[in-house]
Amino acid sequence: MKNIYLYYTAILAPFAIMLFLMKMDYINSWAFIFFMIVYSLVYRTYIDGLRLVSKGIIDKSDIWKMVYNGRRFEYFKELYYK
Repeated sequence: MKNIYLYYTAILAPFAIMLFLMKMDYINSWAFIFFMIVYSLVYRTYIDGLRLVSKGIIDKSDIWKMVYNGRRFEYFKELYYK
């Protein structure tokens, strides 16, 4: 996922869909909180890891290590700017 526009679409589209579903009363606030936790811990970790793997910065086996110790902030520039 080297294309930055595709990356931003991949991280913003699910969030926009969750907001839309909540606004239309398809999901309640507890379901929204649950989906936000899954989104931030599982989905975003995987998408950010795929971007770093495709850029050759980390190995595929290191994707799930980004969940803890602020590893996502360590690669902030590579994820969002380059």
